[in-house]
Amino acid sequence: MNGKSFQIAILYNEDAQISRGDPQDLLAVQDTAATTQHLFEALTSLGYPVSKLAVMGNLEQLEDILCSCPPKNTYIFNNCDGFNGNNLGAVDVIRLIERMGFKHTGALSDAIELCINKPRSKERLIQFGVPTPRFQVYKRAEGKFHLNFPVIIKPSVEDASMGIDLDSVVSNRESLMHKIAYIVEKYEQPAIVEEFVCGRELAVAMMGNEFIEILPIAEEDFSFVANPLERLLTYDSKWKTDSPYYQNIPARVPAVLTRKESQSVKNAAESSFKAMGLRDVGRVDIRFNEGI
Repeated sequence: MNGKSFQIAILYNEDAQISRGDPQDLLAVQDTAATTQHLFEALTSLGYPVSKLAVMGNLEQLEDILCSCPPKNTYIFNNCDGFNGNNLGAVDVIRLIERMGFKHTGALSDAIELCINKPRSKERLIQFGVPTPRFQVYKRAEGKFHLNFPVIIKPSVEDASMGIDLDSVVSNRESLMHKIAYIVEKYEQPAIVEEFVCGRELAVAMMGNEFIEILPIAEEDFSFVANPLERLLTYDSKWKTDSPYYQNIPARVPAVLTRKESQSVKNAAESSFKAMGLRDVGRVDIRFNEGI
């Protein structure tokens, strides 16, 4: 790149509404703008020429804006995790910048599309031998049930704990079908049902490509929550600052693990990174129980 005119453009989604789901989900969607400001300040403090580029409107408008940024002199720091209130919209944005010839941080569009789709993600993990709970996908609230209770029900193509609350873990068929019906109707997509792992909740962040650096393992401290079936990261615990679950479930870094446990967790995280085709950075959430 030409050093004299080189710039980093932080690409992020700035949404005023969501296309589906619960209206409160907008809290999570709009958090991207705050994260972008932190990235802008960090890169600026290091002396890089940085601009922020909000993605809104439609792809044609974004393409017009990007046409003023020569790909040979513009490197995109991709912090776009959706478009027009839709997680899968992030894939369309990345395909556009790749088609226009921009280099960018993070995974390529196909890998991001895979990560957003939970059933496809789990199939890939199984293919690569990474432990993942057994699951079923329901397009409607009916059909045979092949798993063991308790189970957790989630939207199949959302993230940030959207659609997840204390009623998401169920132990009987009536509650199961009720929650599936809610997800299918509210989020306009199939529901994924997984066997619930009553274990520790860990998060592993990674950086790199040929060599993957694993950052200190984090653990959610559920000491505040007595019921093991309520020890999960709900939407409230992540985004609603006035929720007792937000206020009383701190993250502990580093997690207290034996050397053997730590290595097991790191192996699973790195295997997941590679299986999903990630690049540059990634994070995996892990339920850890009895060494698995």
